[in-house]
Amino acid sequence: MISRRLGILLVFAALLAAQNKKVPLANFTGTVRGVSSKRITIETQEGNLVDFDITGKTRVMSGKKKIRMDDLKSGDAVTVEAHEEIRILGQYLVADIITAMPPP
Repeated sequence: MISRRLGILLVFAALLAAQNKKVPLANFTGTVRGVSSKRITIETQEGNLVDFDITGKTRVMSGKKKIRMDDLKSGDAVTVEAHEEIRILGQYLVADIITAMPPP
């Protein structure tokens, strides 16, 4: 019984340690298909829909200028720099920087 609890404790400790490691951000480019204050969905060039959680730390930019989430509209071209978070209910992509690209 004690060894089982110790094993569970070690698994949680490993998960917490893995979350604290600095991992390079993943970059995604695509078209906004849905946006709210908590989530953005983009369609990649390959046609995949990718959801990103938005947090208080997420920065939204247009060039070097900060903009608000509600400035982004469906159809806008964006790049998203994101990291993965492991939570109790699964793995999630969290947007760190969203950059609106100028129209062609």
